Amino acid sequence: MTEFDIGEFFIRGEAREVEGEFQAVIVMRAKPPLTTVTYHQVEKDRWFKTSDVADFAAKEAAKALKLAVDEGALKA
Repeated sequence: MTEFDIGEFFIRGEAREVEGEFQAVIVMRAKPPLTTVTYHQVEKDRWFKTSDVADFAAKEAAKALKLAVDEGALKA
C-alpha cells in the first residue's frame, strides 16, 4: 500500500466492495494526533465489475490528486 502525503492527510487509493460491485475510493487518513479516516468515491455513481480495475482506478486518482496538490491546487 502506497500512501501520499498531502499536507494534513495521508491518502491512498483502494477498491471497496458494495453488494458484489466495486467502487474506486480515495482513503484520507488524518495525520497524528488525529485518527480520522474518510472514504471518498473517485467518480460518483461509477461502479466496476472487478476489484482489480477499481483498485487501479483508485490508485491513479490518488496519484493525480497528489500531483494536483503538489502543483498548488489547494492554495488560495
